[in-house]
Amino acid sequence: MQQSCKLFVDSLLARSNALSAAYAELNEYWLPDEPPLTSLFAALGDRIAEELGQGKDVDDSIFDLIERAMVSGDEILILAVATGLIEAMVARAGSSDDEWERIVAWLGEASRSHAEAWRGN
Repeated sequence: MQQSCKLFVDSLLARSNALSAAYAELNEYWLPDEPPLTSLFAALGDRIAEELGQGKDVDDSIFDLIERAMVSGDEILILAVATGLIEAMVARAGSSDDEWERIVAWLGEASRSHAEAWRGN
């Protein structure tokens, strides 16, 4: 895994037991290999959206990390966050306007722009 992606994942995991659990589950599934980058980021995005959908507290610094990644200029990190994490969050919301509103309210400008484009808004 590219260093910037590893640092990003490590930063997310340090902020959430739920994300750490999702990471552990995915790693166990892919052993002895590492999970593909997009699959890893999708699993994390799905878990973030699940936590929001269940009304659980989500550390708002997670969304700051997502936004900083989206404007980092690191093409690999941006691609992984956008096509893995953000698109998984959008997919998790599905056609539910309530879930979509819950998610989009937390996203920064660049993250929201990608999410809206992916959703077709």
